[in-house]
Amino acid sequence: MEFQKVFNLILAAGFFLTGLAQAQEDSSASATVQLTLQKAEELALSGNPHIRAAEERTRAADKQVLPTLFPDDPTVMVDTTFPGMEMWQVEEKLGFPGKGIAKADMAGAEAKKTDAEAQDTRRSIVLQARQAYWDFYYRSKVDKVLQEAQARWNTLGQTVQSKELSGQWLSLQAIKTQMETAKALNELVTNSRALKISQFNLNHLFSLPHFTAYVLEGEPPFPAFDGKEEEWVNRALQGNPEIAVYQRAIEAQEARRQMASLDYLPDFDVVFSGVKDPNGGLSNYGYRLGVSIPIFFPAKQSQEEGAASDEVAAAKDDLRGKQNEVIHMVEDAYVSAESDWRILQLYDQGGLLQQTQRAWAAAQLSYRNEEMGLSEFVENFNTYLETVTNYYQAQADYGKALAQLDYEAGVLPAQGESK
Repeated sequence: MEFQKVFNLILAAGFFLTGLAQAQEDSSASATVQLTLQKAEELALSGNPHIRAAEERTRAADKQVLPTLFPDDPTVMVDTTFPGMEMWQVEEKLGFPGKGIAKADMAGAEAKKTDAEAQDTRRSIVLQARQAYWDFYYRSKVDKVLQEAQARWNTLGQTVQSKELSGQWLSLQAIKTQMETAKALNELVTNSRALKISQFNLNHLFSLPHFTAYVLEGEPPFPAFDGKEEEWVNRALQGNPEIAVYQRAIEAQEARRQMASLDYLPDFDVVFSGVKDPNGGLSNYGYRLGVSIPIFFPAKQSQEEGAASDEVAAAKDDLRGKQNEVIHMVEDAYVSAESDWRILQLYDQGGLLQQTQRAWAAAQLSYRNEEMGLSEFVENFNTYLETVTNYYQAQADYGKALAQLDYEAGVLPAQGESK
């Protein structure tokens, strides 16, 4: 009897501490968000600082294109060193014709690459938001199951105490029930902590206050898995933002090579000047036209252009390597999603979940009618809990697999929209 009292005391303390921590955190909560899969995507797209930073870099890169079209600022000089004589001149360095356009092309290519990188950042954040949602979904569903299980284990514990205890000795059935009760409490506490961590992860992705709470709103969609593997691969090769980054890198290297071919060509310089006559006569005006002499042009340009050509070749090889990698990742994600879909179908259309629920209802009826022993009832209860938990895990796995497949293929919702 002393063992039973001590165990019940520990059990009650565990529930008290868990409830106290829950109450403290709930009292600090600043808001509660009704969460759906679409809502998670929207919050991530609108609130994540990494996405905003990438978009700001894109705008900054776009603003660097136009200034490259203008020549250097003119230099104005006024000389009054000698009394009665004033000299002035305006100098403008024009550079080689077409050099500004080449610089603009290079800056524009870099801006497009930055934009592709921003799209890749959005893709990554959306994947994280979807995965975080499915983690939260699984933990929330399991939390309800474990809460119900804990209540039932407490009832069974009382039954064991009244029927199975004799003096200070425990029967094997009583010991097993007590151990299952302890395991249920441990799973409940562990899952509750994991649920909180998943909420904190959502706050991090959405850039919301730390103690924002989330409540599932409705059931998420579980679309049937469709599409052929080749279709997903083609979609990835055409729309994966990471591939677009490598394609833009080739364009940027091409622009640098064009710039290298113009970089050491002659630069033109125009100077307008004037001198005031110290004797009060007419002033003299004129201009000078200068040009740099590219003595070392062949050696410099051949080396620079050769280096730029090597960079273009390297960028093309990087693109081919990335395409091969994306194809492999799409194929892997496709197989995983197809497998997870078959498992989920086993529970739903295969009737495994429904059969388990019916069998559990029959087991409860048999136990109430004393047609089933305690040990068999405990086994049935454990099987029921495991099946329901695995069902929610299958749902979350399929949702994550679809998110991973969309990620590899580059399928992204627009700002404020969702699939």
